[in-house]
Amino acid sequence: MSPQDPVMRRFAVVSTCHAAGYRDYGRVMVETYLEHWPTEVPLLLYHEGFEPPSAPGRVEPHDLIAACPELASFKARHADNPRAHGQWRPWSRLRMGPMSLPLPLRTRKGRFRWDAVRFAHKSYAIFDAARRTDADVLIWVDADTRFFASVSPGELEALAPPHSAASCLRRPNYSECGFVVYNLRHPQTKRLLAEFEAMYSRDLLFAEREYHDSYLFDVVRERAEERGAYVHDIGEGVGWRASHVLINSRLGRFMDHMKGGRKDNGTSYADDLVVQRDEAYWQRLR
Repeated sequence: MSPQDPVMRRFAVVSTCHAAGYRDYGRVMVETYLEHWPTEVPLLLYHEGFEPPSAPGRVEPHDLIAACPELASFKARHADNPRAHGQWRPWSRLRMGPMSLPLPLRTRKGRFRWDAVRFAHKSYAIFDAARRTDADVLIWVDADTRFFASVSPGELEALAPPHSAASCLRRPNYSECGFVVYNLRHPQTKRLLAEFEAMYSRDLLFAEREYHDSYLFDVVRERAEERGAYVHDIGEGVGWRASHVLINSRLGRFMDHMKGGRKDNGTSYADDLVVQRDEAYWQRLR
């Protein structure tokens, strides 16, 4: 059998969290991961300011800043750069001769789209984990998630078709990158990740329309697809009907993603669902 044979593939998961995030939601992610994921799938947890739980063979802890010196360099380089912290507003009025018309400013709610430093933590954890792991498939999972049902090896195989360079949750504006799969044995994936990392190491991200990881991932994903790579849509098109695509995809069979204000709620909202979900976890939200 070849190394690409599904039965032989090894999986690993990567996530990152700071101390406050671990207290508020990351602990739930780790505890439910240990409860529901296969024991042979390690979690590479990049931590900031806290000590992860001891779970030898299950949780592989890495201090994010110590493991990723390039992240520290990126943050230092842009410590005083408002464009890297979601504070950049390139225009406020449109001048037309003697007249000036107001243009809508980017609101506080939308500032995450240009908060390069915030999302660099996540990106550098992925880059380091991809170099560090001996797994065939690396899965990024946001720390503000909860697992409520078992994740089978067969499910992992379905999420990562052997012929795909990566798998993601596609949407028309930008992909939902709370769950992304990287097939580390695919010939296109190494280049995709190298181009992704160059966005930060060479400050190329500032030439793009937005600076958050999902937008930058789509830039390098589209380049890979132009070269002929196949990137699997985990949502299978549901992202065009649901902004909260993760829970409406097959991932909703075993996990929830409490992004944004849903963290305070403790779950996603009932009206986030646009597909019929029969799992008991979702039925109680009705």
